[in-house]
Amino acid sequence: MRNLILGSEKKRATADIIILVLLVFTAWELLTKQLGLLSDFLYPSPQSVFTQFRADGAELLVHLIASVKLLASGMILAIAFGIPLGIFTASNKRLEFVVRPIANVLSPIPPIVWVPYALAILPSFQASSTFIIFIGAFWPIFINTLNGVTNIDSRYIKSAQTLGLNQYTMITKIIIPAALPSIFSGVQVGLVLSFILLTAAEMIGSSAGIGFYVKFATDYGNYTKVITGIIFIGLIVTVIMTLFHKLEKYLLRWRS
Repeated sequence: MRNLILGSEKKRATADIIILVLLVFTAWELLTKQLGLLSDFLYPSPQSVFTQFRADGAELLVHLIASVKLLASGMILAIAFGIPLGIFTASNKRLEFVVRPIANVLSPIPPIVWVPYALAILPSFQASSTFIIFIGAFWPIFINTLNGVTNIDSRYIKSAQTLGLNQYTMITKIIIPAALPSIFSGVQVGLVLSFILLTAAEMIGSSAGIGFYVKFATDYGNYTKVITGIIFIGLIVTVIMTLFHKLEKYLLRWRS
């Protein structure tokens, strides 16, 4: 019964989203091409944008591959360091008392402010961009992992210790599964920040990527391409976040 209700609500939500998108595109078409209330230069019609999509399909794919590589490199590093360090810090109260205040000071600093140092110290723009994405994603992953582990019900830990589980089994079978919802929340925040930082980094000095595509079009006043790039970014972010939520739902299926 519950699954039927959830399925019905999901269908209604999907229908509402489709209706909203159609209304937006209808208003866009009316204000630009039909009524001419908006400038064609700054606000190209939907038809112009769709035509640009078809013309630039191969180019957008090349830029997408470059963006995904950069995003993946930063996110993989953030996950590889953030989760183990969060677990390790939470397992030592003395270390946690030292690290948590430092994290509370450093984590709110916008990662983009590290760009000048990253460009000056690191050997390439690729490495600098990876570092900025890593910094942006690392803190939410680390802090959420730390919070997730420290908030585990102590009864689970005591029961595992009573059974004589070794440290590896304790971490893989008790700590990580119990902290996984919080870890996923941190990864989601890190992923959202990474999208923002990725686009910003590519617009600053990259020679490839979706952000570069938008920046290059802006420099030459081609706002049809600008809108095309913005919509393309929105579609890619939607696809990636949808896949992420499906993975989260699968790995946390035990909660339901």
